[in-house]
Amino acid sequence: MRPDSGYVGSVRIRGHFVQYTWGSLFKTDGRRSSFNKSQKQPTETVIMMRYYLLALGCVVLSQAVVGSRPDFCNLECPEFDSVRTTDDYEVRRYRDTKWVSTKVSSVNFGLASSSAFQKLFAYIRGENEAGVDIDMTQPVLVKIPEETTWWLWKEYTVSFMLPQEHWSNPPRPTNTDVYVEVMPQMTAYVKSYGGWADGWSTDSHRQEVEQKLTEEGRTFEDNFYFSAAYNGPYVMTNRRNEVWVLRN
Repeated sequence: MRPDSGYVGSVRIRGHFVQYTWGSLFKTDGRRSSFNKSQKQPTETVIMMRYYLLALGCVVLSQAVVGSRPDFCNLECPEFDSVRTTDDYEVRRYRDTKWVSTKVSSVNFGLASSSAFQKLFAYIRGENEAGVDIDMTQPVLVKIPEETTWWLWKEYTVSFMLPQEHWSNPPRPTNTDVYVEVMPQMTAYVKSYGGWADGWSTDSHRQEVEQKLTEEGRTFEDNFYFSAAYNGPYVMTNRRNEVWVLRN
């Protein structure tokens, strides 16, 4: 969904419903009411939600690598070793990571991502048994099953990586649709691209990578692949998206 698309969704956080668009956020108690000069300052919930969406949407800056963080990450990212880079893809070896995830069934990549994002965002904003706020990370990862018929319903798995400080004792989600999982170390063929990630673009780039791997005689996972998005809706230029095809 593009930034001028208007209403995106709402999130229930600590008893309050927060509605948001790409351009503004709303807090409601049964009815919608946008902020204006005559109203009071936004609540802490709305302020913090703005902060996290803006943090995710920060412009990707050219900066020195801090530790093993790649230069296209502004927030904490999964660590990896770059094994090899070609004109068509990069080979990355990822380390074990811990993620908070949820599954959504839909015929549409965008609708599935938006619905899942709401649940995961509520989790990091305190909808967990510890009642703690958790820092946003990058990227937002979507596991997409490969289907030959695009109109079939698919089960998408959308995930936020947990910051490493929470790996040893991750807060348990209060929403039964949300769960914490370990993603074991893996090797991925990665292709990056700009613009906006949607169902068509992710599948198109996935096909390009798989075609090249097939030509080279390489084996890869062909039951699913990953879409990784590094920018929020406020970023209009220099956007970064990736597709990850796993090596068998």
